[in-house]
Amino acid sequence: MQRGFAYILIILFAGVTACTPEYRLAKDFRKNPPEFFFHVTPPKLLFKYNHKGELVEDLKRMNSAEQDSALFFSSGFIQYINDSLFLENYVNGFMDELRNLQLVVFIGAEADSFLLGQPQSYELSIAQIQVDEYFYPYEDEEYFYDTLFYKKFDLDAVDFSTWLELSKIGGPNQVKTILYSSHMASDKLEGEFFVDPFRQHVKYSYTIDSLGIEDINNISAYLGKVHASYLYDFFLNQYIAFNLPKGFQPLVYYHYNRYRDSFIPVEDERFELLEDN
Repeated sequence: MQRGFAYILIILFAGVTACTPEYRLAKDFRKNPPEFFFHVTPPKLLFKYNHKGELVEDLKRMNSAEQDSALFFSSGFIQYINDSLFLENYVNGFMDELRNLQLVVFIGAEADSFLLGQPQSYELSIAQIQVDEYFYPYEDEEYFYDTLFYKKFDLDAVDFSTWLELSKIGGPNQVKTILYSSHMASDKLEGEFFVDPFRQHVKYSYTIDSLGIEDINNISAYLGKVHASYLYDFFLNQYIAFNLPKGFQPLVYYHYNRYRDSFIPVEDERFELLEDN
């Protein structure tokens, strides 16, 4: 019954959003897209930090350089990341997805007269990619016999943070827009409390699918594709906001799913606008 009701709500929501001016503008953007051109500057460095200081003996007694070295060589992941391969996979995934979205991209060359002559041409710098390794605290709890039982874990986790700098080529004031996104990967834990039928003791059973260095190396190309789709969504939603009737503000932020050729409202799966000056 609940599943059927949820399905009805999805149908109703899809029907309502399909009638909104935002949705109609999104369809128009996809049907008659402006021509976008990007000159992409890849990142030169991969920034990596280990925040598991509790595992390093006498860390507080070390100077800054010694701390950095000790944290790096005691890390479970960042010391094993191949920086050049990680960045190469990210940039290739980013460029491929932009092209799949029918955007024109150039890399490694100066912005020539061709780009200067296009009304929608942009300098796009992948300004910084940062990898942070840390422990993610996880806690599960449940009541048995009016007693609260809990179990705590420190899961291995890694954050991937990315900053893009975007500016229009030939713009009068060289306005720079900074876009930011962060993604997390961690151990996957599945667990539950249960009562031992023989001893009547509450126990906790769990399994952990551990995060590995191969997972981290593989995620770079995936993130490149995700961020390319976020960039497309950024321009899509700018188009919607600009073309709404005067006095109207967008009620949703749309993501374009090119595999299904559809638009869906999103909350967090998008770039955060940090600066526009």
